[in-house]
Amino acid sequence: MADDPRVRIGHCSPDAPNVDVLVDGEPAFEDLGLGEMTDYATLSTGRHDVAIQPAGGGEPVLETRLRLRGDKAYTALATGTLDDLEISTFTDDPGEVPPDVAHVRFIHASPDAPKVTVGVRDGPDVFERIRFRTASDFEAVEAGTYDLDVRPSREDEVVLSLEDTDLAGGSAYTIVAVGQVSEDTLEALVIEEEKVELAADD
Repeated sequence: MADDPRVRIGHCSPDAPNVDVLVDGEPAFEDLGLGEMTDYATLSTGRHDVAIQPAGGGEPVLETRLRLRGDKAYTALATGTLDDLEISTFTDDPGEVPPDVAHVRFIHASPDAPKVTVGVRDGPDVFERIRFRTASDFEAVEAGTYDLDVRPSREDEVVLSLEDTDLAGGSAYTIVAVGQVSEDTLEALVIEEEKVELAADD
């Protein structure tokens, strides 16, 4: 029998206030600030109405419906500015991670940034041409500590640096770019996913 789906919510709208999240009309998460991500909540398979409103009450700034499948985990991000607010939903499936590598993906949630490329400083690119409201696949990288640079695709100027990013073996990570380039508020959330390791060879 399939497990129930799980959903976590992230606040990635740079001009929205702190928010409360209601699921099917009931409070689910409270006082979520920019750049914050909730823990997973378990819901039933099927459709669920989600409303996002200013913390403490008020008219919703976004109402949407999520369709969830059993045995899946989802990240749902409030993206865009208040005049263009949407929920961007991604399936969280980093797979089984061998002990000597990390699985990493990148989500672009900065509304005024162009397509971006993420690379190791003085090394290879890891993710290329990721556009707003999209995510890369999970990529396998050798475990270690990296300086990662985010730059507009086909350009050399770095708009965001992630210094000393520790990618542990056997772990998976989601990196989310939030904020705005024009306001010099661009930053990255580095979220460690639930660890799923391969069984050791006998």
